[in-house]
Amino acid sequence: MSGSNGRRNRTPAPPKSCKVYTPLSLAQALVNALGDEPTARWLEPAHGHGVFLRALRNIGVPKTRIKAIDLERKTSPEDALARTSRGTDFLKWYRLTLERFDRIVGNPPYVSISRLPLALQKAAASVLDLNGKPIGKGANAWYAFVLVSLQLLNKGGSFGFLLPSAAEYTDYSRGLRESVGKSFRTLDIYRCRRPLFADVQEGTIVAIARGYKQGPCAVCRREVHNLNQLERLLRRGAGSATHPCRRSTGYPRPNTKTLGELATIGLGGVTGDASFFLLTEERRKKLQLPLDSLAPVVSRARHLQAAVIDRNRWNALRHDNQRVWLFGPPDKALTNVHVEDYLRRKASDGGCRRSNYKVSIRDPWYRTALPGDPHGFISGMSQHGPWICFSEMKGLNATNTLYVIKFHDEIDENMRFGWALALLTVAAQRQIRSLGRRYADGLRKYEPSGLKQIRLVTPANDFSYRPSYVLAVEALLKGERQKAHMIAEKALGRR
Repeated sequence: MSGSNGRRNRTPAPPKSCKVYTPLSLAQALVNALGDEPTARWLEPAHGHGVFLRALRNIGVPKTRIKAIDLERKTSPEDALARTSRGTDFLKWYRLTLERFDRIVGNPPYVSISRLPLALQKAAASVLDLNGKPIGKGANAWYAFVLVSLQLLNKGGSFGFLLPSAAEYTDYSRGLRESVGKSFRTLDIYRCRRPLFADVQEGTIVAIARGYKQGPCAVCRREVHNLNQLERLLRRGAGSATHPCRRSTGYPRPNTKTLGELATIGLGGVTGDASFFLLTEERRKKLQLPLDSLAPVVSRARHLQAAVIDRNRWNALRHDNQRVWLFGPPDKALTNVHVEDYLRRKASDGGCRRSNYKVSIRDPWYRTALPGDPHGFISGMSQHGPWICFSEMKGLNATNTLYVIKFHDEIDENMRFGWALALLTVAAQRQIRSLGRRYADGLRKYEPSGLKQIRLVTPANDFSYRPSYVLAVEALLKGERQKAHMIAEKALGRR
């Protein structure tokens, strides 16, 4: 729906950081891969500078068969290449239009809905998920764009989108991934090892789905090294049929369990303002905060330095002036004059930014909820991949830069080490390589939902696994990955 020229109804602009422009060469390769038909109707839901419209012109698609939408009011010469609606919020427009399309192509905005201006938040958060419920502010704008696009696609139609690699792993988009797998005839996913855009560190995928409502889907995933290779593959595969990728867990399923069947995995405590709540020992002493007003935590991946963290290792981090104290005074500490002073400080004077969302919704605002008695910690982003650092320090917890893991009660300590070893086996690592979003420095980000799906070989219960796990993690952290795998395989009797 186009915005009015009146000042009151002017549609607010989204953050500039969500505007990432596609190279013409990539847009051309993507359009070619989708292919045109004489009567096919095209939609570009966020055309920006019109790069996809130029690509469509280059393959001979007339403007009468192309609809282009953009929130930006400023016109561009490419607007003439389509039936263009400027100053239009796509996530409102779709509710009013009767048009349907055979091809939908584009690069939707990558921005959390919570970061959009309020007027745009409402429309985006109210988009219905495939379960019929609003996706809410916790999702991302790209997700809303893809969901809406599915509602506008004709049977037999196709879409081609550039998406963040999170599209393959986030919890909120799981239903969409499952629906695409059931609804389309084929799905090609191209993952680029290097960022496609200079201003975006996160990895990117190109998703091309063909044959809407003609599933079940044959899925093929390809990993490419750079933009040039991606464009070559897109041009080579233009219009061709895809085939299912072969996938193997490496172990027969009867002798395996998923990590999600063994344990719960979730975020550590979400402070909402780490600069206020997380303290070093030096700062704690400067503020004269008593020990009973704080809780010991690990808050960075680099705090996980061995298979086990005990009080001695945590104390070493404290003496190294790492942020390992979480401020969260219980009632009995509130009368301490130094606690009172810290709580009263203004944000401009080192106090808490209480307007931050996660802080503002807490009662009381100064207590961060922590998971109960975790067995260990996992870094969601590590060059070594996911592994478990077991806690042997009473009361130690983690903040949300790390994940916490708690095994089910029936799994004893020895078997916990056994399952952790299973995570380092070749078969588990083969699965892990297909998880996570890749960043520019080679790190991968792993989500709890992905980690829970890793299928692990069952350890025997007649072997002491702790010594082997200590050695395996030591090798892993030294960069001796193959040695770590060998130790794990040997301990589990699969060398």
